[in-house]
Amino acid sequence: MPIYHINVRTESHIATAVEVERDDLTSLRIEMAHFVGELLRDHAELIWTDEDWRVDVSDDAGLILYVMNITASDTAATMNLKH
Repeated sequence: MPIYHINVRTESHIATAVEVERDDLTSLRIEMAHFVGELLRDHAELIWTDEDWRVDVSDDAGLILYVMNITASDTAATMNLKH
């Protein structure tokens, strides 16, 4: 069964977060979505620090197969408020 790498990239950090084995690309995409949900739940406070996160899945050769971009930003309504 092929091994894939779910990677997290932010402005300040790049990490291979998880290695997963999947035998089809549909289940790989579902695993990626579950991973992103858990990432946001477990590290919600950090998204506001780096603001732009990229989660990608690559194969063993390093070819990126899927990408999810996560962006957090203030709006004009909250830009000058203390957090």
